[in-house]
Order: sequence, then structure tokens, then C-alpha cells
Amino acid sequence: MADTLFADISEWQPVLDDSYPYTWLSIRSNNGTYRDRNFTHNWDMARSWLDSGRLRGLIVYCVYRRNWRDVLATHLDLQGENRPDVVSMVDVESWGGQITGDNSDAINRLVWAIGDWRGPHIHGRPRRVIGYLNPHDAHIWPHRPPIGFVVPSYGSAPVFPPGTGDLAAQMIAHQYTNGQGYGHGLPEGYGTVRCDMNAANGYDPDQLRTATGIGRSARTPAR
Repeated sequence: MADTLFADISEWQPVLDDSYPYTWLSIRSNNGTYRDRNFTHNWDMARSWLDSGRLRGLIVYCVYRRNWRDVLATHLDLQGENRPDVVSMVDVESWGGQITGDNSDAINRLVWAIGDWRGPHIHGRPRRVIGYLNPHDAHIWPHRPPIGFVVPSYGSAPVFPPGTGDLAAQMIAHQYTNGQGYGHGLPEGYGTVRCDMNAANGYDPDQLRTATGIGRSARTPAR
């Protein structure tokens, strides 16, 4: 079974067009309260592809900042609707020392608030919300909720340190390149666009729907 590949794009890449070939996609909505300039176009394009079946799932991600309530409000306002085929992702990074210390309480409040908006919890887990966390930044989010993670590690398999649970078992995708040659034969983007690329290891597109909570049941992803 081939792993599901999908791109991660924002205003740093051109707006989406019909050259996009994958069945999953990740787009940025906001960095704190900053609204991604390409979001409206990318959101409208992605929604049309979801409606037509061209996309099987969409991840909309917000970048965590300490004013998490404002991050949440911006993330929800930009989408305007809670589609059942869309997953939110909370992107947690240190940004070269801008975020320091244990931010678990604020990050988890953001995760659970998004999950509450998405709908009733699934077996005690937030609905249709995942995280993004670099192993090098794990110290700013050591106490993590039971969600799936996209884990970046360019050129090699990620070694993700455990938090309050077996987080390695919850990794649903590996961000294997930033488009600058780390793919070892895997795509570095699509068409002429170079960007962050992810491989949902062991999941076909429909299994990824289940792993992210879009499917009828949700479970802790296992590798």
C-alpha cells in the first residue's frame, strides 16, 4: 500500500491551481492573529475539490502563539463553517526562541477548544484536530492530548520523544522535506512548486480519514 502524500502550503507558495495532484492537502489559515494572504483562495479551491471528490481530506492549520484565544477566534472566523471533511492542525514551533518554556496548558486549551467546535469528542479525544511538533521543540509541549501528530524530520525518520503517552504511536504523518532536496526520491512538491511535503506512513487516503477523525470512528493511530 502506498503512503498518502500531501503538500503543506501557505502564502509562501503560489495559490492553488489545477496542477495539484494529491488527494489530501494542508493549508495555513493563520499565524497567531495574522491571516494568511492566500487562505481565501486556497480554501475556496480546496472546498470545491472536496465537493467534487478530488480531495479526500483537508487539513487547515493555525500557528500557535501564547494569545491562544485570539488564535482560535481567527482560525474559526477564516473558515466560517465546520465542514465534516476538514481537520484542524495546531502548529507548535519555537520559532528560533520566540516560544520558550512549557506551553502545554495554553496549547492544550487551544486543541480542546478547536475539538469542541468540531463536534462531540470521540472516545474522549478531541474531534478532527491534530498537532504539528518538531522533536527539537518537544520541550515546549511536553504534556500533550491524545491526538495524532505530523512530525517533521528532513532526510531521516523522526525520533519523537514521548510526552504523557506513547506519542510515537500517535504519529500519523512524517514531514520529510521542505522542498529543498530531502525527499530521497519522494516528491519535493508538485508541478513547479517546491514546498513542505508529508507522507502519511501506512495510511491510504481513506484510512487517513479515519485516523484524523473524518471517518465514522476514530482511534489512536498505530504504526
